[in-house]
Amino acid sequence: MRRIAVVLAVATSLLAQNSELKTAAAVLDRYKQALGGADAIAKVQSETIRGELEGTGVTFVNYAKPFKTLTKITLPDGKQITQGFDGKVSWTVTSEGASIDKDTPLESIRRDADLQYPLHQPDYFQKFELAGVTDFEGHKCYWLHGTTHWGKDNNQFYDVNSGLLVGYRFQVDTASKDIAIALFDDYKRFGDLLVATKNVSRVGDRTQTYIYKSVSYEPLADSLFELPPAVKDLMH
Repeated sequence: MRRIAVVLAVATSLLAQNSELKTAAAVLDRYKQALGGADAIAKVQSETIRGELEGTGVTFVNYAKPFKTLTKITLPDGKQITQGFDGKVSWTVTSEGASIDKDTPLESIRRDADLQYPLHQPDYFQKFELAGVTDFEGHKCYWLHGTTHWGKDNNQFYDVNSGLLVGYRFQVDTASKDIAIALFDDYKRFGDLLVATKNVSRVGDRTQTYIYKSVSYEPLADSLFELPPAVKDLMH
């Protein structure tokens, strides 16, 4: 029995080696399947996420359609911050007034508003390849390394066992040279898709943890994403 067990162990090890993914495309295909499949991802045309910034009393609701977003943030004192992107203009409105983001590359903003990003990832890179298998935040991961069209270094890490995204390490998309870490954990199923309900952002010694409380795919009207009057005023 022991000899059989040893032989089986060796065979299993060889099988694992032979089944190791060899290309970035293979890693991304496995990720799409782990989430629920390409068809399920493509089917989502509207999304509403409600959650909180852990330990702060800050809550948020994020509305999204393909290449359109609207986020409403409520601070502990009741004040609101609203941020949005209508496909062309990225803006913010606070109690101090409105502003338009003119520093972040438009393609970067569009990528972050891509509701089917798992289906389109290579489209945003001038270079994107499998760099090997490495340890990242306590996980054995496939490491994808790329350079975005706007010249930023970007690293993605996918768990070898589950196929799910563990996190990113990347140059921030502003003029800063800062390196950011984004971690994705506590995947839960909403409809046909798995969603990471714990999102941790680290830049330098600053860490923020976003917890998703609910995810809905109910239809949203295009009018929700129209520019507020205060933002339109800045464009005249």
